[in-house]
This record gives sequence, C-alpha cells and structure tokens, in this order.
Amino acid sequence: MSYYTAVSGQILIEPPLRGAALKESPFYYPWVGGEAQRCLRLDIDEEPAEPLGAGEPVARRVISADVERLDAFDMEDEVQELIDAFPGHTFTGRLECMGDDRWSDMWGVIVRNGRAEKVKPVVV
Repeated sequence: MSYYTAVSGQILIEPPLRGAALKESPFYYPWVGGEAQRCLRLDIDEEPAEPLGAGEPVARRVISADVERLDAFDMEDEVQELIDAFPGHTFTGRLECMGDDRWSDMWGVIVRNGRAEKVKPVVV
C-alpha cells in the first residue's frame, strides 16, 4: 500500500537562481531512473545570458516534483536544505499538502525569516 500526498502552492526565490550552481542542485532534476528522489523541484526556465547569447537556466520558484511518493513528511527538511544551499537568496511562500485521508490529513510548509516550518490547520 502506498501513501500519496497532493502538493500545491509555490515558494518564490529572489533574486532568481542562475547558472552552474543551479544545475548542481539535487532539486534541479530530482528524478533518477524515472523515480523522484525529492518531493520538490526547481521550476526551470531558459533565458539568454546576454543579448543573442546562449540560454542560461533560471529558477524563480520551487514547486512539487509532481510525482507520487510514499510520503512527503520530509518536505520541511527539503525546503530548508534548499534554502541553506543558496545563501543570499530570499525564499517566500508556502506549499499546501493533502494526504490520502483528505481533510484529516492536511498540513503545509511555509517559509518565515529564512526557516521552513511545518504547519497544521486547526479547526476552531
């Protein structure tokens, strides 16, 4: 039996990540043999490095890797790993997660002051 977590939302990156350091990140292409090794990925665009120059990868946000995983409970740690890997960049936003048990299985990850925090909704 596998566990599936649906993830929505995004974490924005300012200034955007660029160049060789971006390509070396495990979040650049998190799949190995067709299976995701991470639950997150950098959303990559290609931009000219200079007018009429060759394309350069640019990441402005972090999103779900869009794959089924056995769990996504390590998502907070993955977001923090990504933040720590790129000092000098500001990460802001949130990811909303819903597991197999639907409304009783909701949580999220938000970024506050450079730290990833896991949050759970509370019914009042």
